[in-house]
Amino acid sequence: MRSASVTPLVAVLALAAAGCGGGSKSAESTPTTPPPVTTTAPPATTTTAGRPISLELFFLAPDGQLVAATRTIDRTQTPGAATLHELMSPPEGADTDVPNGLKLTIEDGRAHVTGAPLNEAALAQIVYSLTSFPTVRSVNGKTRGDVEDFAPLILVESPTAGESVHSPIHVTGTANTFEATFNYSLRDAAGKQLAHHFVTATSGNGTRGTFAFDVPFSVDTAQNGTLKVFEYSAENGAVVHEREIPLRLLP
Repeated sequence: MRSASVTPLVAVLALAAAGCGGGSKSAESTPTTPPPVTTTAPPATTTTAGRPISLELFFLAPDGQLVAATRTIDRTQTPGAATLHELMSPPEGADTDVPNGLKLTIEDGRAHVTGAPLNEAALAQIVYSLTSFPTVRSVNGKTRGDVEDFAPLILVESPTAGESVHSPIHVTGTANTFEATFNYSLRDAAGKQLAHHFVTATSGNGTRGTFAFDVPFSVDTAQNGTLKVFEYSAENGAVVHEREIPLRLLP
């Protein structure tokens, strides 16, 4: 159900779905306390009623590979169902294959999504999005490794497109590059390079590893900027596997 433009959000999923709590099987009709969605979620002892939560979602870039997005929604006791709901509405410049009418149950860290046929791209979107919750390990028997063909060789998971960032930018994600290395470049609105360096992931050469690095920068006024990650070809030095993340740079 691929759409090239933003589609209106539907009001609810067609049928009940489960939240993203671990442990025994649960359904949305029986709400349970959800796990923290992000590392900045308030502690369990803090009153969180009405406080919004942030979902990590994965859509399809124009080349059909996964691209991360962050979306803030009202707090819900069923963030897994909310994730499926939000995956039907891609941001500008991205696409989605996730259909309407999906149902979700989770049991012992294994998520099961039913209710409509899922093609491989849709399953990849859902696997990456639901496994961003620490209590979900697989979806329909698939892990991230099983759908990795849809992930770019350098996948930036944070920050995501359109985020406002201060220096230094903390960048995280996964990569599978030659000798586990790649480069980044940060440019301001005028195209001036503000920062450039190389990065080493935890693994490469056919095995996807994780990475985390900080990008310091300095701007006098708030402006648009672009973070690029890429690899230099070992064969001829050409830039390959480039991904761009548009950001709002703040002083």
